[in-house]
Order: sequence, then C-alpha cells, then structure tokens
Amino acid sequence: MPVDNRTPPGTWTKRRRLVHITLIVCAAWGIWLSERYPDSAMATQVVLALIALAGGVIGSYVFGATWDDKNARNSGA
Repeated sequence: MPVDNRTPPGTWTKRRRLVHITLIVCAAWGIWLSERYPDSAMATQVVLALIALAGGVIGSYVFGATWDDKNARNSGA
C-alpha cells in the first residue's frame, strides 16, 4: 500500500506571512530604538524583548510545523 506523504491544505501561507511580518517589525523597531536611543536603559530592555519575541516566533514556527506535519501524517493512518 503506498504511503501518502502530502500534507492537507491548511493555513501555512497565512502563518508564514504572519511570521515574516512579525520578524520584520521586530527588526525595524530594534534598529530604530538602537539608533534613536543608544544610551537608554529602557530602549535596551525593549530591544532585548524584541529579540526574545523574534526567537520565540522562529522556534514556535519550526516546532509547530513539525508537530502539525506529524499530526497530519498520523491522522491519515
């Protein structure tokens, strides 16, 4: 019996777009804050939070995709 490795249609296009927008906004705000307020402790903390947000978004996207693909493969069995 052949194995069907195709994933069902879903919302990955929308998710990918949201990930890209989030990362672009994090980068833009981080650069702007770093250049505009280089000596501000508050700006430094916000930039660190933006970096953490970007890392969290990337991690969630990668592991969420893996989890979703695994569930899609198992649901067809």
